[in-house]
Amino acid sequence: MTNSNPKQRLLSLDVFRGLTIIAMIVVNSPNTYGEFSHAHWIGIHFADLVFPFFILIVGVAISLGFKNTNAASPQLPSVLKKVWRRALILFGLGLIVNLFYTHFEQVRILGVLQRISIVYLVCCYLAIYCQPRTVVKVGIGILVGYWVFILLVPAPGLPMGHLERGENIINWVDRFVPGMLWRGEWDPEGLLSTFPAIVTGIMGMVIGRIIIHAKGDLTVAVMNLFLFGFISFCLGCIWSLGFPFIKQAWTSSFVLATGGIGAMLLATMMWYTDIKGCRKGTTLAVIFGANAITAYVLHVIIEKGLDRQFGGISVHHAYESWAASIGLNSFFSATVWIILFVGICFLPVLGLYRKQIFIKI
Repeated sequence: MTNSNPKQRLLSLDVFRGLTIIAMIVVNSPNTYGEFSHAHWIGIHFADLVFPFFILIVGVAISLGFKNTNAASPQLPSVLKKVWRRALILFGLGLIVNLFYTHFEQVRILGVLQRISIVYLVCCYLAIYCQPRTVVKVGIGILVGYWVFILLVPAPGLPMGHLERGENIINWVDRFVPGMLWRGEWDPEGLLSTFPAIVTGIMGMVIGRIIIHAKGDLTVAVMNLFLFGFISFCLGCIWSLGFPFIKQAWTSSFVLATGGIGAMLLATMMWYTDIKGCRKGTTLAVIFGANAITAYVLHVIIEKGLDRQFGGISVHHAYESWAASIGLNSFFSATVWIILFVGICFLPVLGLYRKQIFIKI
């Protein structure tokens, strides 16, 4: 079955976005374990895929949304106004979210939503002012330049190419960025690592161009996405031999590998939902995806609310005490809590969805 209508909305994009925000809520839940926790430094766990996937879908949306917009478009001033408005709102929301983790005088300037804001702004300008080939060249230049910079520029007191946790040029630069450092000595959404994160957005833009060039033939789109994803993943694995996968430094190999996995997963979802027409198991993802940013902000508020002490004990601590009293081991205790936490976060977005309220930025 081939979809011949290129203007039809792709359900797979909504499902991918929704599953990503669900996964983000899961990995941000207290007491996460194993693959649901981020790799200590080198390596890729399931949790390390979530943020790149969110940035990928931002790049895809930019590519599809700006396919008829360029520097000569008469509506360009109004388009750029909307772009800057969205970017600033996202950045501001990120600052507000950070306040839930610390005091006002210690506010952390960078963060998840701030990184998405910067990537969104840069990728929008690339989509408007650059040809697709130029965008790809910019992405390759950033990845290679980032690698060469780390190889050749040593942090004070460290040898060139030193890439240990907390002891490298990336983390050294982060210490001079105003605002609180998330890990004390470095920031996982720091200044230098934002550059390769932009390339994750560019990979999303490439995915969008692959969909556009298929001209409605989703079978072709799926095949090309798989090919692009597989090649990117393999290149990332090869590069990791000399420049390892490090999510907190957003290394070039990490960009290619996670982008490749994301492309192949999106292709799978496209085959399942848009080609085969299957809807089973997609409802939860669609509901979360309809208000993705809202769900992200709400999950932080809910998490902090459950950890807030009332009468000397929080809801989360009370649950842990109860789980221990009935003999649940840490695995089952964390699993039950994560399911409950996702369910609590689901209630407000379900209410918005039923009322057909979609909060857009």
